[in-house]
Amino acid sequence: MTEMPSCPYCGATHPVVLAGDVCPMCGTPLMPERPLRIRPTTILWIDDDRLLLSVCTDPFERYGYRILPASDGPMGIDLATRERPDLILLDVVMFGMDGLEVCKRLRADPALAETPIVLLTVLDDAGVRDRGRELGATAVWLKPFGPEQLLERVSRLLGPKPRAASL
Repeated sequence: MTEMPSCPYCGATHPVVLAGDVCPMCGTPLMPERPLRIRPTTILWIDDDRLLLSVCTDPFERYGYRILPASDGPMGIDLATRERPDLILLDVVMFGMDGLEVCKRLRADPALAETPIVLLTVLDDAGVRDRGRELGATAVWLKPFGPEQLLERVSRLLGPKPRAASL
């Protein structure tokens, strides 16, 4: 026989799953079985330029973003699958798997279909921009840029303040 849920304060048992966040008998706030954890807005940054990653990570973290760095495509795909970031910054020119292939693979995952992906490239080439958009990139931004410049663009894309999301 299954146990009926009960209020931790008044002890009243409830024959159905409680739909609200308070006991219908005494009005006591009910705690969820598992506490919610809040995480900052998470940005996955896939780039083989470790210097760029290290220089830009600090300003983003000071602003309140959580940065997940990945130095190659396969590592980035794995992190994206596990972490479900709020934004993916993706270098186009990388050794091994390039950013266009990574973008294609990320878009093939239904859980990442709506995640904004920004391609970062030194190639000022309409073909790269067009191919990136065909593969599902949200935007294509040209390098070089300073950390503050990139932070400003990311903030405009995501909204003025990093948001919290429950896990």
